[in-house]
Parts: sequence; structure tokens; C-alpha cells
Amino acid sequence: MMGIEQTLPANLQEALSKGLLKRIPLTFLPFVNQQLNQWNYLFPNERQSVERLLLFVASLSPEQSTNLFHDVVELEQKMGVSHWQFSTNEQTIQNSSLLASSSYFQEWRQAVQAVFDAADAHALKNSGAAVQSERKLVLLDMPLDLPVDAATVWRRWQGIGRPIRLDFSQSGNSHTAFAALVTGQPNSTGGRSTGLLDIVRGRSGSSPANTWIIDAGKGLVDNVLSSNPDAAPHASAAVLGYARLDQYRENFSHEMNTMPKDLGGADAVFDHLRKVDVVPWCPAEVASDPAIREFVRALYLSGNGAVIFGNSFVQWAASEAFRRARPSFLAAQFGVRSKPKPFTGVAVFDNPDKVNPLPAVDDLPGSALDAQILALYVWLAAYRYQEYQHSTVCVCVAESLSQAYVVAPPEFALLKETEPVTLDRLGSALSAWIA
Repeated sequence: MMGIEQTLPANLQEALSKGLLKRIPLTFLPFVNQQLNQWNYLFPNERQSVERLLLFVASLSPEQSTNLFHDVVELEQKMGVSHWQFSTNEQTIQNSSLLASSSYFQEWRQAVQAVFDAADAHALKNSGAAVQSERKLVLLDMPLDLPVDAATVWRRWQGIGRPIRLDFSQSGNSHTAFAALVTGQPNSTGGRSTGLLDIVRGRSGSSPANTWIIDAGKGLVDNVLSSNPDAAPHASAAVLGYARLDQYRENFSHEMNTMPKDLGGADAVFDHLRKVDVVPWCPAEVASDPAIREFVRALYLSGNGAVIFGNSFVQWAASEAFRRARPSFLAAQFGVRSKPKPFTGVAVFDNPDKVNPLPAVDDLPGSALDAQILALYVWLAAYRYQEYQHSTVCVCVAESLSQAYVVAPPEFALLKETEPVTLDRLGSALSAWIA
């Protein structure tokens, strides 16, 4: 807890100074202490969530507090948590392993969720009526290079939306159609038309955490950064390009490969990776924003394919953005990955180009299949949260088919469109939705 007091809200500081943490059960402390110690790296949504929980607990009498955590404490006793080697400072691999191996784990998770639900219900009650959900937009792209099959491309969406036809004939270079939708198109005067990013930037109360651009390569990110060269890299959006993070990823995976094959050793490596200075590894748009820098670190530490495959990076980064930041606008572009090389250890984050001297070969069919599956996963990751379920338009573009799949509320202008939709008309409809 040392060193964080100056960054916390005054009412939270006061509650902590009065011994608030003494009311918190043992298995809650790793999460709470880690969030408080990383306060400067949390997104506004995360700060609000932690603040809601802790101020709710602080508002309770001792008896009410005991009742709130009754089920959690009872399950801790059944699990024997007090006898574990359990870190209360941060969430560790060993903590997770101990909890997950208990026969009471699922009951414990439900009890923990019930506490958060109670805090959310208290905050909603105190704020009066529910705040009207802000309209949101999730924009996904399977670029022209990816060969998708018209008969099967939308099958996994199981009819939750509908496909519409697109007309790219008036959009110039079809390779940059998606980027033009996001950032606007260059015009004869040297400027650009208004893009969706401009609309989102102009919304009142907009912050970088509300707008995310995620790219399996770097073309979309390069376009976004060049569209507003006078602005600081992190001034209006979180911008992440897998290919632009090559140095970060290579250094990170090298450190990861020193991991011993036991939990204690793994925690030591993870502790090192949580503290190592990653600024020299970062492109400017990541290095300049501490929250985004730490977001990437956490993403690479979470044990998924984000370190290895660009399309996995897009899906996991988008899912974590929804979970942590609750953005109102997210644009993500999938891309082309190489075929896995034989005798390379993707499971331990080896760089296959360094381990195997054979030249990399693009896997277009595999990349297309990745994108079809992962695009749906991105939407499902958003749909888990109530604020995305009734006020969000999701558009997934398949450029090679000149089609898009639309999931939207009934009032969205293009939901029942039967004629081909030009890029300009698509942009206008989406702009009107989020303006």
C-alpha cells in the first residue's frame, strides 16, 4: 500500500486510513491490493468498479459487512485458505492454482460475484435511475487478402444478425476501404473527409479509454496515426498494432522462455516481467500512455496466443478492452499469419523465425478461418456486458465478398437494407448512430 495514497480519491483514502482493508476477506485482498497499487494504470471503468466496492463496504456497519462476506469467509474456511502460501499483495499463479484446485472453487466464485453484484446494486440505487446507455459501435474487418467462402462465412453467427451487400466501386483503393471508414478518405485539398474516429473524438466527455483501434498488422494503425499527426499518440484513442509491437513481443517472449517448470519459479519470472521497464520496447503510441503500456504487459502475461499470432492478439486485446475499459467505439482488423513451422515451440513463446531458418509462408486459408471465428468471439466478448446488449451496432466486414454482417438494434438504419451499400452510406449510417 506504500506510495499510492496521493493518487487515490480523497474519500477512498479516508476509508482506507480507517482500516477498511481489515474487513476484506483473505481471498479478496490480492485483487484489491493489486488494483490499489496499480491505480495509475487502471482505466476509468476499472477505477469506478474498485471504488464502488470499497466505498460500499466502508458504508456498512460491522454486522452488515460480516453478512456481506459471510459466504466467502465460510468457503475460505472450508478450503483451508489460512493454511495456504497465499499472497495477499497481488494475484499470482500459485494463488490461482490453489483456488482452482479446491472442490469449493465454483461456489467461491459465485460468492465473490454476489459481493460485486451487491456493490453495483447499491451504487445504482444511490444514483437514482439508471443512466441511459451510450450508443456503441464495434467495427471488425476481414481484409481483402483473406479468402472467405460466401456460403459459410456468417454461419457461426447463427442468425443473430444479417448480412448486407457492400459496394466498394466508389471507394478508390479497396485495400484501404476499412481504414477510410475509420479515418476518412483523402480529398483533393490534401485533407480528409470525416471518419468514424472524428465523430467519436468529438463526443462530449470522450477519453482515450472510450476508443480502441486494434490491428493484426500495422496498416490500420499507421493510417490512424497519420490521420492526426499533430496530436499526441495517446490523446484520443488506444492504438495497438501487433506488427508495431514486434520489439516488445520479442523481448517479452525471450524473458518468458526463462520460466522454470514449477509454480514458484513461474511466479518469480512473472514478478520480474511485471516490473521490467518495457518503455524501450514500445512504439511511441504505447510508450506515451502508461495505462496502455501496462495493458499490453498484462495481455502478454495472460497466457494466450496474443504473443504469437496477430489474429489472436486482436481477439484477446478486444476482449480485454471490453472487460476493463468498456469502450464506446472499437475498430479491429484481422490479418494474415504465417503457417506454423515444424519443430518450433509456440507453447513456450519461441519466435519461429529465429528457431527455424525456413522462410515464413503466409497461411491465407488458415488466417481466413481464424478471422471468421475470432470476429464472432470479439462480439460475444462485448455482449457479455449489459451496456453492450441493447445499444450497440456490430458490423463485421468481409472485403473479399463485398459483404458485411450487421448485429444491431431494430432502429439502426441499414439493418433491413436489401440494396448494395456504398462505403459513404455505410459511414454515414454508422456516424449517425454514434454521433
